[in-house]
Amino acid sequence: MGLQMEKHLKYYAVVGAAGLACCCSGEAIAQSNLTLYGVIDTAIRYETNGVSYGPDGSVASSGSRISMANGGGLAESYWGLKGQEDLGSGNQALFDLESHFDPGSGSVNPQDSPNFFEISYVGLLSPKLGQLTFGRQYNVAFEGVTLAFGSNMWTGDQDPYVNSFKPEQILLGGARTSDMIQYAAQVGSLVILAQYAPGGQAGGGWAGSQTGASLSWVPTQGWLRLSGSFLRSRDDVSDAKFDIYTAGGSFDIGKLTFNGGYIENARDNNFTSFSNGPFSPADLAGLGIISPDQVAAPSAPGGFDKRRMVLAGVTYRATSIFTMAFNTWWTWQSGYTANFGGRARQFQIVAGYSLSKRDMLYAEADRSIYRGGLVGAQLVGLDGQAPTDNTTQTGIMVGLRHYF
Repeated sequence: MGLQMEKHLKYYAVVGAAGLACCCSGEAIAQSNLTLYGVIDTAIRYETNGVSYGPDGSVASSGSRISMANGGGLAESYWGLKGQEDLGSGNQALFDLESHFDPGSGSVNPQDSPNFFEISYVGLLSPKLGQLTFGRQYNVAFEGVTLAFGSNMWTGDQDPYVNSFKPEQILLGGARTSDMIQYAAQVGSLVILAQYAPGGQAGGGWAGSQTGASLSWVPTQGWLRLSGSFLRSRDDVSDAKFDIYTAGGSFDIGKLTFNGGYIENARDNNFTSFSNGPFSPADLAGLGIISPDQVAAPSAPGGFDKRRMVLAGVTYRATSIFTMAFNTWWTWQSGYTANFGGRARQFQIVAGYSLSKRDMLYAEADRSIYRGGLVGAQLVGLDGQAPTDNTTQTGIMVGLRHYF
């Protein structure tokens, strides 16, 4: 957890690290740098009650299966280019371009995604005023959870976004948003995040927009981390709301790190599309957020009105090269129709063995139990394996990842 916190605090350290850079580089010649980075993560996965879907989204077959994990094992595989240019007095211009892919086929991940770059932004950083970025970025709710209490934050200091089995990702708006303006600043141990993504709908006012803010207490040498966030998305047409609330934290005791938190989604019935996701009505129906009937008739009663999740986990760093973690997620939802009420329980144990600073072998096992309206909903991670149409599913996975 310590390495992850340092990584994020360096990213947002506009008062700390950037201020130090300002003091040390007053007479330096302006410099720029460009970094190629990424991870290739491959795994073989066995799962019970797996589902293969046809082109129209209907179930083509179901049952136990062995396959290469979609897009990667613990996390999606990706490559990126990022750079900074020194503008003098500690000020910087910066950018980041990041594309996600499936190492098994070499294709863009998610399959048929319109986003060749899942991350694409440019911005400015000031040691006095903060950081301002423009483009497709992680939303502030996802970043706040990542800073303080997200699951499996131990896997590597380059990439905390483990999402092939990350149930909280669905409740965090899918993590990434297009056309975003984001502000970030750090004052001591307090990280402040705020965002606005305009909807771009002619005459639509707030329709299609997303606004949010997050506060996180993440001291670099402290044992306790806390975070709370709010995020509001609005339907592209009806201006209906989809709200996300988060609160949680983590703490260290010797070689153990405990994390826990609460996430709530509150959805207006007419919220059925969000282009800045991008999430079409068909996408939201496939994720189990709205009913299939609402794809053609958005105002028809359907989907959930509230979904709540409690997550908790413990990580044990046995040695500098071997780590184990146990995670659990408990989810409840109520619906605009009785058939959407449901609950889910999910459990995971995962272990990683570092062959070097850039290579890791890992093994993972998970168990999911679904009831009511959460049967068939996507609760395993946005771009992970397809949701099961059964009440239970067990998965086992072994894999290898390499950072560059």
